[in-house]
Amino acid sequence: MASLVGILLMVAVTVIVGAMLSVMVLGIGEQLDAAGEPRVFEDATIELGAEYRSWNGGGGANNPDVDIINLVYQQGPIFESDQIGSILIKWTGDNGYGGQLRFVNPSRFTDSTDQQYHSGDVGTVCTGEIQAGGVLTFRMVHNEGQEGGDTDPADTIPGTNEQFGVRYVESGWNGIVANGEPFFSTENRYPIEYSGDRPIEPGDSVEIWFLGNEDEIVLAKSSDVASQYTGTPTERDSAPTGC
Repeated sequence: MASLVGILLMVAVTVIVGAMLSVMVLGIGEQLDAAGEPRVFEDATIELGAEYRSWNGGGGANNPDVDIINLVYQQGPIFESDQIGSILIKWTGDNGYGGQLRFVNPSRFTDSTDQQYHSGDVGTVCTGEIQAGGVLTFRMVHNEGQEGGDTDPADTIPGTNEQFGVRYVESGWNGIVANGEPFFSTENRYPIEYSGDRPIEPGDSVEIWFLGNEDEIVLAKSSDVASQYTGTPTERDSAPTGC
């Protein structure tokens, strides 16, 4: 009798869990449908070390420290950046190590929002839009090889006893442009959110998620495998996003 009760309880739990999953999936589907016409990004390229910062403490032609992602907006309505709450970039290597980087929509900042690791504020914030056929370009700065500055890998993170280590950092070189025009940009350093084991490495599987204003609805996504840039890296000044 006890075994029969146990089996019945297991069946009941399975049915309840199945019903919950169905509701969750249905809810997400409804939210995605409500978002309108699908937005399709294709032909992703993730090139590591394609550029380097021009200041002396940054990288150089032999040690480039700016990684680039390009995405072609293949199909969909005009995509305004203010429809996006944040863009999440996640990467994982074969060994399980990886990390993630979040570009929060700069409209969530004000011109007096404090920079994360530097004195001063983010300054003017700029957003934009992209149409089908356009290209989004992400610039992401890490501090590998950096000597000096407020995000030197050997320096301590403010308010903690932890060293920065090699990581993506708040920088005036960070930002996202659509065909060269601001999409997610700030006048001064962009306070991106990084967590994980390390920056992206060649061979990592990378996913890019466009999240709605509440960071819950997935508006669009794309993926690719990261590769090391093989050309001559481009030197960039501190305002590549034109905000």
